Amino acid sequence: MIELTPAECIARIQAAETFHASVNDGTFEIRICEYAAHVCTAIHAGHRLRKELESKCALNEHERLYEEDPFTDTLVENQPITVFARDTRFEYDLNRAPDACIYDEAWGKAVWKRPLTNQERQTSLARHGAFYEVLGALYRRLEDLHPKVLVYDIHSYNWQRPGMGDTPVFNIGTEQIDMDRWGNSVRAWAQELAGIRLPGIPVRAAIDEVFFGRGYHATFVRENLNNTLILPSEVKKVFMDENSGQPLPAILDSLHDQFEAAINRHATEFAATTP
Repeated sequence: MIELTPAECIARIQAAETFHASVNDGTFEIRICEYAAHVCTAIHAGHRLRKELESKCALNEHERLYEEDPFTDTLVENQPITVFARDTRFEYDLNRAPDACIYDEAWGKAVWKRPLTNQERQTSLARHGAFYEVLGALYRRLEDLHPKVLVYDIHSYNWQRPGMGDTPVFNIGTEQIDMDRWGNSVRAWAQELAGIRLPGIPVRAAIDEVFFGRGYHATFVRENLNNTLILPSEVKKVFMDENSGQPLPAILDSLHDQFEAAINRHATEFAATTP
């Protein structure tokens, strides 16, 4: 893996070069093995907190990890194009708009012991902006190369909170999707997910049951791309102990293999259908 600035990363994308890079001082990682028509992202997989913010953060490492999406990068690690965040969402949340991406309070807890300085906030905002500059360049390049592009926006969620009830293992949020245009592909993705079998776990896939796809990543695609379908896809944290953050290897391995196979089938079908 090489180190690149955002500008260097964009230049390589525009030249359609394959590469694996840590970008912008390690804030995110991008790997392009081929310029396929689909991308897999894990924008909440990161856990790193900038050194100068550690003493200001009111949340300990365990509290941060609980609301992050560990192992979502693992689920799609073998796909031809992957983009993984490495910074924690508690520094800046990539699924929120720039004007709301730095939390003061999250899930009922204060995030900072004392207010961030303007410079500290600007550094985090610049990282958020650089991520979307690169992502936009990638998606536009893929639209140049393909009639249509597919983005699997992978997240995970805690299901053992009080009052959660019977929740699906997989949830697809469609609120920002043109369902007249893309509905068949959305439903086909739900069908693929519903076919996954996990040891000792009943699997159900739902559309707009727990989450609705309201995140900024989907907004960015909707507002800036013409022929890109983004699928905000939540995976219930059945593959880990959500309280300790430790993986459950037998379930994670099984999920990983089947999840990637489902993506491969769905992406192939998507590419074969009329734009």
